[in-house]
Amino acid sequence: MFLEPTFYTVWMMVTVPRIAVVSCLSTTPFIYGIRHEGNLRAELSLSTPSEVIRFFAEGLADLALVPAVSFPMLKDARLVTEYCVGGVPASLQALLESDDPLVEGWKPYGKLPCAFGLWVAHSEVDAECVEALQHALTYGLERGYEAILESPFADDPGRAYEGLAHFDYIFDNQKDKALKKFWNSGLKVAPRTNPG
Repeated sequence: MFLEPTFYTVWMMVTVPRIAVVSCLSTTPFIYGIRHEGNLRAELSLSTPSEVIRFFAEGLADLALVPAVSFPMLKDARLVTEYCVGGVPASLQALLESDDPLVEGWKPYGKLPCAFGLWVAHSEVDAECVEALQHALTYGLERGYEAILESPFADDPGRAYEGLAHFDYIFDNQKDKALKKFWNSGLKVAPRTNPG
């Protein structure tokens, strides 16, 4: 007796990570990479700093680019990726002259490298998802001008692209040490609701 082969369709639950990011000039390359790099399927929420913190804290986002000042207050948050939003030493003075309270808190530490925004994930986010995010962020950073052309800053792309030069996106040991010193100072800074 010959039995016909039977094929079973196995439905696997594919979890699409929820990513929250502040929408501003400095995050434009990250947003572009998340939207366009082919290996990361994600649900992207763009909002204000306080909303991004809330989304992550309430479990409405699996990964988020949060203001660095908020990291010690977030439960179940771990730093992920080699990227951040930080200041280039040559242009740090211009950033520190800003009236943004996320930046304001760094003024006493003006000679140190700075990281204003950090990528965090909840503990259950797997390594493959973090790796896909890392690739997407790299993709976006390599295409800064294309990112500007697709952003709210496209009206004056040359000026916006020059503005990206004020930021340094590598989260290195110097920024890590500076952040720990900043956190240990006990300074509390409330993130601005609207980054402007």
